[in-house]
Amino acid sequence: MDVSDAGFHKIYKKNKHQGLEILYDRYKKYVYTLAYRYAGNKEDAMDLTQEVFVSIFKSLDNFKEELSILPWVKRITVNKCLNFLRDRKEAISLNQTIDGDLEIQDLICSPETTESKVQYFDTKQALDAAIHKLSSEERMAVILRHMKGMKYEDIARTMDVPLGTLKTLLHRGRKTIKESMVKDGIWEV
Repeated sequence: MDVSDAGFHKIYKKNKHQGLEILYDRYKKYVYTLAYRYAGNKEDAMDLTQEVFVSIFKSLDNFKEELSILPWVKRITVNKCLNFLRDRKEAISLNQTIDGDLEIQDLICSPETTESKVQYFDTKQALDAAIHKLSSEERMAVILRHMKGMKYEDIARTMDVPLGTLKTLLHRGRKTIKESMVKDGIWEV
């Protein structure tokens, strides 16, 4: 069911359970995708998604009806993801996925491993490592712009920074990623 924000609030006031289902159905894919970009694996992304929706559901009664829901959901998601990164200990999981469904342990054991898959994996690993080396603000800006395809104005609003600051964060983030990729021999100058 696709309803406007105003329609959602009316439904939520009449039937909280139905309103929560609508909210979850509307934003679950967005929240999971963003959480996956930050976490890098399905399990942590699912945990983050659950944490985001628990926070949303707990604070929904205090949400101002005149505001749009999407920026609020984005802000909660980004904050949960940043907290996760701050608290996370660096560890490589053999269950970490590559390409959406292939796990590292499958790649190691697979007789079908080709040079192109290995090169793709190396490039993806180098890119992910370069992104994770960015400051949290630069990483958030790069992910929201290049992986979520958000407009500059929307990102600035979500991150609560001036547009000029956002552009600077993106410029520095892209430059740092490029330098890292050149250093790793992935990007030729």
